Amino acid sequence: MIDVATRALLSLGCFVGVGSALMLPGTVAGSAERIVSIFALLLGLGIVVGCVVVRRLSIRRRHRDAAMTDLIDDPVVTTKENS
Repeated sequence: MIDVATRALLSLGCFVGVGSALMLPGTVAGSAERIVSIFALLLGLGIVVGCVVVRRLSIRRRHRDAAMTDLIDDPVVTTKENS
């Protein structure tokens, strides 16, 4: 579920970031449109960075959980000395 949510937010962040980056050259310096475009660009970049971090953490967690199940499921071998 985290993968689907982060993929959707990643698409949204890219859409907002690219849209605002395309708007920057068409705005006048110091105008309200330029300020809103810069804020939207920062918001899009923040969303993208946040999604990448969350995806990396979830992948790392998935690998750690898989490694732990391998350790837990090992068969126990008893020797004659222990019996």
